[in-house]
Amino acid sequence: MQRHTGLSRRGFLKAGGATAAGVAVLGLAGVAVPGGEHYGEIVGDERPGVLTEKEFAVLILAVDGLIGQAGDLPSTRETRTAARIDRELSLVGGQLLEDMKASLLYLEYRPLLGGGLTRFTKMAPGERLGLLTELQHSGDVLERSIYAGIRFMAVFFFYTDPRAWAHMGYGGPLVSPKFFPGGNRIENLGAPA
Repeated sequence: MQRHTGLSRRGFLKAGGATAAGVAVLGLAGVAVPGGEHYGEIVGDERPGVLTEKEFAVLILAVDGLIGQAGDLPSTRETRTAARIDRELSLVGGQLLEDMKASLLYLEYRPLLGGGLTRFTKMAPGERLGLLTELQHSGDVLERSIYAGIRFMAVFFFYTDPRAWAHMGYGGPLVSPKFFPGGNRIENLGAPA
């Protein structure tokens, strides 16, 4: 049975973002969530365009967990999946960007809201995957929407990298692609900083 929250999807994301911000304030006060210096370690040389370093770190780890590593496929870091999502968000902006930012903050602080003692980015890989699975199967349609939105972006941008095509049995386009300098292809990202 689905739980009804009484909030619209946008209302839920705003409420989730406000809750996450409240938890973050407690963290800044040293009450519940000490430290944020680990975000730079997760991000490494990549520099997000429209996401904050924290949001980008959450996205990187969410993408890693959702895609995983299979056989001879390139990693999500090699395909720069999170950077390409950030690039797409910079091109689209608006409500999609706001929803993604709220979703990423919700994901970061969701373990604390459930009584846990750590954030998403501080969890072990198996724990992060467990949380993502929990959101996927949540009785709350809005939590499932957060999962589905992040997963859609991760899968879409990972599998649009030509190195992943053979794994899907796709031989590539029959017509040579045209280079679009404003797009979100890996070629448009430039080297990491």
